Amino acid sequence: MLKSKEVYEFICKGINRKDKFDEFETLFGQSKNDTTEDTVNIKKVKQKDNDGDIKRFAANFYKASIVNYKGYVQGTSQADKNRYSEVIASTLLSKNLLSAWTDLKPVRPNHFDTNHSPSEIVDMKKLQGTNRKEEILAKLLFYQREVDGLGYIFDYQTPLKVTQNDSYGKIDLLGYNTDDDCYSVIELKYRPSGSEETLLRCILEAYTYYKLLDLKQIKSDVDHAGIKALKKELPKYKHTDKAELVILFDEKSCTDDDGGAETNLLLRIDPVAVDKPNYPSKTVVSQQYKECKELKDLGKRNQLRSLCENILKQEPELKQIRFVVLQAQKVSKAPYKNKVDNWSENLDRLYRAETLLTISK
Repeated sequence: MLKSKEVYEFICKGINRKDKFDEFETLFGQSKNDTTEDTVNIKKVKQKDNDGDIKRFAANFYKASIVNYKGYVQGTSQADKNRYSEVIASTLLSKNLLSAWTDLKPVRPNHFDTNHSPSEIVDMKKLQGTNRKEEILAKLLFYQREVDGLGYIFDYQTPLKVTQNDSYGKIDLLGYNTDDDCYSVIELKYRPSGSEETLLRCILEAYTYYKLLDLKQIKSDVDHAGIKALKKELPKYKHTDKAELVILFDEKSCTDDDGGAETNLLLRIDPVAVDKPNYPSKTVVSQQYKECKELKDLGKRNQLRSLCENILKQEPELKQIRFVVLQAQKVSKAPYKNKVDNWSENLDRLYRAETLLTISK
């Protein structure tokens, strides 16, 4: 197996961006000039869990700026096969680099030692008084619990790391899909001005987090309020080793004149003026929605589709990858079972979802 610096350099060369190899040290915590002996020492010090070098590549590659590149490789024609994401996906497959993800294992002894509770008192003004809008939206879905078209949400911001020095992030949302009898590892993408992250990044991030999640802890947990609610409130629930990846995103963020008051997922955008609706200066379609429409076309983004199929092929317990658009619905009162203060019919929303595409085994 190639070393992580060799893999990253190879990918950078494949998209004619050798200059991006300079990001290697920041991204993987290892100098691009390390010798083999240095790499061995790094393994001993930083990666006690096993062959840490290539694992470090798999755990962090989704964060690389090149994974989020749009458009076409410089010096090539504007053909679908020459898109940055298509070339990177093709390289991961043709060189069997995707197999590096199979080495990732959960490291956190308890994912659910948090105080997340779907029954806590919610103050809509206080909750939305920050700029962390994606996290706010995740919390609102968690409080709603059952989201039509998505499933039952039982946790948000699920931690994966053991120590603060670990590079692992948090799972945006965990859910249970009653239609397909599996857990949902949900990667949520939202920005009030329109999310610009590529589907390639979304897929790799969701897959990485799935590999770092120990599903057995859901069955054994007895203290987490969201899991207790899941087991109590969902008649069809039964523990399983099966899971799905869900890429959840907004279709577009609209101006007021373009219907934003009815369709935008959040209206309390300005953290210092949460009592007033706020809209983008122009209507922006999310990058995920645009790419998903192309992915549905069997003549486009073939390598991205093949990447999804190969992820499923090498993961026996992973049933499918779903691409889901989140939608807002106006309601007169809070759709939560817990106590809610400062709910506004004009500013706050119920959510539902629509699956645009499912790639399954």
